[in-house]
Amino acid sequence: MPDTIPDLASWGIDLSRYTVFVPPDPFEDHVGPFFFALQGDARKADTVHCVLPTLPRHGNYMGGVHGGGILTLADYALCIVAGRAADGGTNTSFAMTVSIAVEFLNGARIGPPLEARGEPLQVTGRLAFARGSITQEGRTVALWSGVCRHVARAKAMARKDEQAPSRVALPPQVVPEGFEPYKASAYSTHIGPAYVRKEADGASLVQPTLARMCNSGGALHGGYMMSFADTAITRAAALTSDLAPATVSFAAEFLAAGNISAPLVTRVEVPKQGKSIAFLRGLLEQDGRALLSYSATVMLRPRR
Repeated sequence: MPDTIPDLASWGIDLSRYTVFVPPDPFEDHVGPFFFALQGDARKADTVHCVLPTLPRHGNYMGGVHGGGILTLADYALCIVAGRAADGGTNTSFAMTVSIAVEFLNGARIGPPLEARGEPLQVTGRLAFARGSITQEGRTVALWSGVCRHVARAKAMARKDEQAPSRVALPPQVVPEGFEPYKASAYSTHIGPAYVRKEADGASLVQPTLARMCNSGGALHGGYMMSFADTAITRAAALTSDLAPATVSFAAEFLAAGNISAPLVTRVEVPKQGKSIAFLRGLLEQDGRALLSYSATVMLRPRR
């Protein structure tokens, strides 16, 4: 557990009854902490309760919770709900997101905690399906659904240990020419520096990878990759429209695992844009290898 546990008593939550992910997850520890409690049979609905205390570092430009933070909580909830359903609550399975879709129904503000619950839909020998919601003070902020691949946790940790020596002497990561530092929101800045280049029909972004962007298995965290993608989406929409974008829906397919050997690069296209809504899509790559395919719908509003 973190050294300092937020006091959420005024929201009826006693975090002394909750735990953080074990073994430690660098990205979740860096942007969280994220907490969960198992409150019944893990194979049934609403028995896993996830909590994210919202802090200033989770902020977007408008002062609310950044979409990437909400996406990370959705990914966290999916993996906890699906993973615990797969292993019956024993923490012997390691869940990896295959695909996820999130619909943003309302904005969230800094201060009150975000809560997530879910429902396991089906578990097979390799996959687990689940869906759920994210709320704040009883108000639904987002709906999520997704698919995880589950493997034995011991196998995943052994793979991490095998790859550890290759991470000892990593080459310096270079940002290509033509990219400018991106003055990001509090949440994006907390994750790490990003660089942007305007394109004729969107934008390209680059971000060097750091150890704090990984999951407990040593690969780049799914929530991190979606956070970077969401930052890229909103930046591309802003550059092409000169309006203030807000993500309405986001869908992603995880194609391969990333690591901290090279920067992430993503190219966002805007296939269609109207006066108040835009549709975007992108591909996140590392060393020419596709890691994440994503698409989104954003609402466009006048800048304040």
